Amino acid sequence: MKPFEIEIENIKKITFEMLDLVKDQISLTKEALLTGNQELSCEIMRKEKKVNAYELSIERECEEFLAMQHPVASDLRFTISILKITGNLERIGDHAYRISSFVFDDLMKLNKELITMSSLHTLFDEIDTMLDHVNLALEVGDSQLAKKVFKQDKILDKVNKSAHKLLSEYAKTHIEDLNNLFLLSKTVSKLERVGDLIKNIAEDILFYHDSKVVKHKKKNKRIDKKLGEE
Repeated sequence: MKPFEIEIENIKKITFEMLDLVKDQISLTKEALLTGNQELSCEIMRKEKKVNAYELSIERECEEFLAMQHPVASDLRFTISILKITGNLERIGDHAYRISSFVFDDLMKLNKELITMSSLHTLFDEIDTMLDHVNLALEVGDSQLAKKVFKQDKILDKVNKSAHKLLSEYAKTHIEDLNNLFLLSKTVSKLERVGDLIKNIAEDILFYHDSKVVKHKKKNKRIDKKLGEE
């Protein structure tokens, strides 16, 4: 194996370790949130430092790879994609940290009715599957698997809208619980944002494997159509 191939494999290895850590954070966040386990939320918050350390480590590895190997074509796309992927993973970790802080500070109280109303199980389950898809898509270069994430993100968007509508209606008759409902609404929004970040990762995987930039694709089509009509 050539030196640059060894470096690429090392970068991949660290990236998958970071992805696994973030996936674990999300799983633990679900458990902490649904059970109100403050010790578990504390563990999640401690893991955030490790996620940040992974991002810095990968950045250094990529910088050295770019400086020493002067990669072209697919190897350059790989490096760019990895840097963007790890940035999105770090932001997912941030959301897990903030949700866990609600539990740690004992600010949010959930019951079965609120859990059902906010569709927390559905949101976490979809996110878990999306992370599995991008993990495997990056590992084996499966573009179709990466594209599945786009459909799942649309599901999260619909669940998010429905949950906010239900919580808003619930708040009208539970004014005394407004702060709690506000934090739950923020939690739902953060989980929806996690879905957006995973979608970004899927787009970066497609860019690496297929040399396609799918971000802003629909917007560009609308612009082209508009200009064509003028």
